[in-house]
Amino acid sequence: ISPLANGSGVAGQGFPGSYSHQSIGNGQYGGGGGGAGGPGHSFGYGGSGLTTYITGSAVTLAGGGAGGQGVASGSPYPGGLGGGGNGAAGNAPGGNATTNTGGGGGGSSAYNSGSWTGGSGGSGVVYISVLTSKYTGTTTGSPTVTTNGSYTVMKWTSGPGSYTA
Repeated sequence: ISPLANGSGVAGQGFPGSYSHQSIGNGQYGGGGGGAGGPGHSFGYGGSGLTTYITGSAVTLAGGGAGGQGVASGSPYPGGLGGGGNGAAGNAPGGNATTNTGGGGGGSSAYNSGSWTGGSGGSGVVYISVLTSKYTGTTTGSPTVTTNGSYTVMKWTSGPGSYTA
């Protein structure tokens, strides 16, 4: 049985998902979703997110959600690094992505019956970094403000917000 075609990524936004796979006698496997840093993997693993050092430490965001498995039991496929949700096995919903990562939700699994939903995608996050010598301190919303060397870093995780230079 042939694998089904994979989705395509959007330039500058993410990599393509993987194709789905059906193995005779072993069930069906949804393809993994593409992440910001890499494509989804066959047999359901989510694609890697993209790592930034804007805060001074590694922060990986926008991992792809894993595909669900059409098998009676098994270990869920892992979502991509950067908050991607795990795919499900057996009869279960997909795993939710990690909050404030922009990761994709994991795929559900309906082995022999039922209807399950995929996991929710992770809420986003916004970072703005400016030279501390140019930082005005004029913000709206509730950003977390830190420094990284000679830069001031603002991070918003909810609601509207802005920075005025």
